[in-house]
Amino acid sequence: MLEIALLVAPLFVLLGIGMAAGFAQRFRSAQAGLNAFVFNFALPAFILMALAEAPVSDGVPFVFVVASFVVPGLLAFAVGGATRLRSRVRGRRVDARGRDAQETAVAPGPVAIASTYGNVGYLGVPIVLSVVGPQAALAAALGQLLHNVLFMVGYPLLKALQQRHRGAGSESRTGLVALVWRVFTRAVLVNPVMISVVLGLILGALPVTMPEVFRQSLGMLGQAAVPAAMFAVGLSIKPAFEGMRSGAVPVPAVLLASSVKLVVLPAVTILVLLVFGANLGPSWIAAAVIMAAMPVSSTASILVFEYDGDARVTSATTLVTSVVAVITIPLAILATPA
Repeated sequence: MLEIALLVAPLFVLLGIGMAAGFAQRFRSAQAGLNAFVFNFALPAFILMALAEAPVSDGVPFVFVVASFVVPGLLAFAVGGATRLRSRVRGRRVDARGRDAQETAVAPGPVAIASTYGNVGYLGVPIVLSVVGPQAALAAALGQLLHNVLFMVGYPLLKALQQRHRGAGSESRTGLVALVWRVFTRAVLVNPVMISVVLGLILGALPVTMPEVFRQSLGMLGQAAVPAAMFAVGLSIKPAFEGMRSGAVPVPAVLLASSVKLVVLPAVTILVLLVFGANLGPSWIAAAVIMAAMPVSSTASILVFEYDGDARVTSATTLVTSVVAVITIPLAILATPA
C-alpha cells in the first residue's frame, strides 16, 4: 500500500499545489488558458508519442472494451433509472409544508453522469503511465477514448432521442440528424485528444519512423502534460467548492454519485476482470481499473449544464471525488488483480 501511495503521491502533490494556487486571482484567471493548453497541445502530444511506440498490432482485448465502455454505460443507466424511480415515488408525497416533493427532486441525467463519467484524460492517462509504465500507453489511450466517446457522444444522443420522443413530425427528425452530426463533430472529428489517439494508432501500426525534430518537439510538449494537467485540476477545486457552498446542492445525490464513482464502478470493473479477464495482460487490467477509479471529470459539469441546465450536483460531486480520490485511487490500485 505504501509503495502504491508513493507512486501516485507526486501527482496529488501537484494537484494540491494547483488547489493552493487557486486562492490567488492571477492563477484563477489563467485557468481557462491552462486548460486550453493541456487539452489542445500538451495532452495530445503526450498521447501521440506514447501510442507511436505502443504495440498497436497486438490488438485490443474485447474484455477491456467491456470493462471500459459497457460497464460504465450500464451503471449510468442503472443509476439514472434508480434516480428516476425515486423521484417518481417522492413526487407522490407531500412534505410537511404542503409542497410537492418533486419540486426538490434531482434529474436522473446529472446523477447518472456524476456517478460514472471519470476524469480519464487529465488524471487517468498520467496516472496509468506513471504507475504501470509506457507499456500501458495503448490501454490508457484507448481507455480514455472509449470512456469519452461513451459520454461525450452517448449522453447528447440520448438527450436528442428524448427530445425526438417528445416532438413530432419531420422537423423533429431533421433536428435530430443535425444534433447528432453536431455532437459527433465536436466530440470526435475536431477533438484534439481524439485526433491524437487516431494519429498515434496509425503511426504505431505503420513501419515508419517519425523525424527526429518532430519527435523531440512533441516529446518536450508532451512532458508538460502531466504537471500542467494536475495543476489545472487543482485550480478547479476552489471554484467548485464555492459553487457547492453558495448553491442549494442535494447532499444525498452527491453522496450517492460519489460512492458509485469511487467505490461501485471500480469494484464492478474488478469483478468483470476477475470473471472474464483471465487471459488479459497486466497493463490492460491495471489501466481499466485505474480509469474506473478516477474522480468525476470537470467536463461532466459542462455537458450536464448544456443539456440539462443545472450542473450543481455534478460540480459538487467533482469536488468531493477529487478530494476523496487521493485515498481511493491507491486502494483501487492495491485491489487490482494484476
